[in-house]
Amino acid sequence: MTLRLLVPLALVAGVSLAAVAQAQTDTSAEKPKENVTRSAAKGATPLPVEQLNLSERLAQHGRATKDPLSLIVAAQIRQQVGVRVIDRRPDGVDAGPSLPAPDVVAGLLDEARTMAKGDQTIVALADDVKASATKGRVGGGVISLGQITGRTVHSRTMNFRARETAEVAAVGTDTDAIMLEVFDEGGHLICRDTDPAYCRFTPAWTGGFTVKVHNNGSSLAHYRLETN
Repeated sequence: MTLRLLVPLALVAGVSLAAVAQAQTDTSAEKPKENVTRSAAKGATPLPVEQLNLSERLAQHGRATKDPLSLIVAAQIRQQVGVRVIDRRPDGVDAGPSLPAPDVVAGLLDEARTMAKGDQTIVALADDVKASATKGRVGGGVISLGQITGRTVHSRTMNFRARETAEVAAVGTDTDAIMLEVFDEGGHLICRDTDPAYCRFTPAWTGGFTVKVHNNGSSLAHYRLETN
């Protein structure tokens, strides 16, 4: 099986995964003044942060099932999307020193090789992905790194444009206790999801949104916050 065939299948699967993730939206009451267009049509092609979230879910699946091929596909998706790392601190919180950006693709490939236990087919696929890397690639995902103490919330204020799809995702790198929430300027809950969390919405007008990352665990944790 070639990687050229694996990625399209994974991206198609991502549409279903993202549809499940959309259950996090709050529709329990009518909120006519909330800054979101609930009826916005969803495109058939996964967006950059959605693909990064798909990569996280595939990696999670690969670890749970001991499937190195899932880790390789996750690495290839992440590599093809490309990311740009920025230092985006939480509002009013001393988050500690800036963290070095890890090479997530290389880490996934190393995991796959270790899990393969000498399977030369898997090793060759991992090497193929590594060889096809474009060093310094900047793509559609913007990532910031954070470390958060137990039972703590990090908030960030972000602006999103009217009638343009907004994407926010969060994943714990050493925990699965991360929760993501997005509120509009009126305090309406637009989206909530758990690790690996993904929120996709379309603002009705250009405005500010509060993005909250919760550490529901009791220990210090590290996470990646991803936006488009």
